[in-house]
Amino acid sequence: MEAVSSRCIFCKRDSRDSVSVEHILPESLGNKEHTLPRTVVCDRCNNYFSTSIERPVLESGQFVIARFNSVIPSKKDRMPTLRAILLPGLDGQFHTTDVSPLAEGGLVMDPDTDEAVEAVASGKVSRMIFPASGSPPAQQVFARFLAKVAVESMADRLIANAPQMLADFIDDDQVDRLRNFARYGKTGFEWPYHERSLYPADFVFPADTKSGPYETLHEWTFLYTDQTELYFVIAILGIEYAMNMAGASIEGYRRWLQTNSNKSPLYP
Repeated sequence: MEAVSSRCIFCKRDSRDSVSVEHILPESLGNKEHTLPRTVVCDRCNNYFSTSIERPVLESGQFVIARFNSVIPSKKDRMPTLRAILLPGLDGQFHTTDVSPLAEGGLVMDPDTDEAVEAVASGKVSRMIFPASGSPPAQQVFARFLAKVAVESMADRLIANAPQMLADFIDDDQVDRLRNFARYGKTGFEWPYHERSLYPADFVFPADTKSGPYETLHEWTFLYTDQTELYFVIAILGIEYAMNMAGASIEGYRRWLQTNSNKSPLYP
């Protein structure tokens, strides 16, 4: 198959020898289908994002708990684990099966301590308390994560609709600031993003004309405002994030929300 691009969309180096298929969102967030062909993101940048950006996001308390509750396995098909308090005074680590943690049989206790396992088996445990929330990833790391997803999503749209424009996208000076922030970062520099809850992570959307009720792990779109600003808007497990692709400001998005009764661009 002919390479889609001969240069990486981030570092702009020759990528014709790259073999990696880049996932726009990590597989550990439930993404199997949104990928970029090899050579669009070189192996070097792919590996960097995986270890230095995606891993700390996925290992943050916020996303561990969210993945645990939504039963989302890792790339290697391993379920996330979570430590719980076992009353009256023990603790244990659990992972989910392929059903909801609240369902019967949905929890499996990792045999890390014989005392805890014996207490559960004997019925001595009266209640299990799981954390409801966890610490979010570092703000700059998550901003760089969003910037990476935004750049890749735009490339994906170009490949689908106007592949001849991908080279211009790589050479576009206006994209350089965002792509360089994603790939290299800058100590002390913050690129703000707007964050708000749209719906619970386990919200069940009503049936549409093609299928029955469904849950949404992630969805995204682009918003071009009257102020000629381009925003990348994505919802991950019910939380909406918006980032200005042209500059480190989100005031234009706040104004857009006020003008449009706080409706999400995801649901025009």
